[in-house]
Amino acid sequence: MVIFGEVDDAGIDTIYVERYNLTLRHGISRLVRESLCFSKCKEMLYQCYNNLIRVNSALTIKTKKGEKNIVRTPCMVEGITDHIWRWKELLMIKWSHEI
Repeated sequence: MVIFGEVDDAGIDTIYVERYNLTLRHGISRLVRESLCFSKCKEMLYQCYNNLIRVNSALTIKTKKGEKNIVRTPCMVEGITDHIWRWKELLMIKWSHEI
């Protein structure tokens, strides 16, 4: 991640980065240390799944008793998307090479 501008050092906490690394290591065999697994994929499909499709229980908003809790993905929290994606939506998206 690239951050421009001034950063408040008090707000930096590595626990979130370490947790995300752990999730990736368990989810992608090629990131597991001392693994002999081979992966041919160039894109990180698992990262897209983890950020757009997979609901993260730590990001769930608890509601009043009797109401349905609001489940969210990391991209929903960051405001990148407003809904939980489905596999079909992820696989059918047209990626642009322009930034």
